[in-house]
Amino acid sequence: MSTTGRGRGTDEDESPAAPPIPSFASLRAPRRTHAALDVLLPQAQPEQPLPPVPPPVQDTPPVVAPRPAEWADLLRFSVRMASAALCLPGALVREPARRLRRLLGE
Repeated sequence: MSTTGRGRGTDEDESPAAPPIPSFASLRAPRRTHAALDVLLPQAQPEQPLPPVPPPVQDTPPVVAPRPAEWADLLRFSVRMASAALCLPGALVREPARRLRRLLGE
């Protein structure tokens, strides 16, 4: 309680009254005011359950998982990768040279 020298009252006398704290029940209560949108839009209809969907007819055979790779498959793959890696440096040199000759008009 501090009193100022100009003759004013305490800080509690000057502050406005605080609004009451709402109870939890009032916060949970479904209080709804009607807005303009409520007047314009029709009331929502309760959802009707959808009819059950029949299972799809399977005309195609089920998908079979691919077979696991064998050593022969891995050998063929590694031979293709090695040959591509060996041919790549030549292609990287030949192709720009070919494009440069084409640009120069030869």
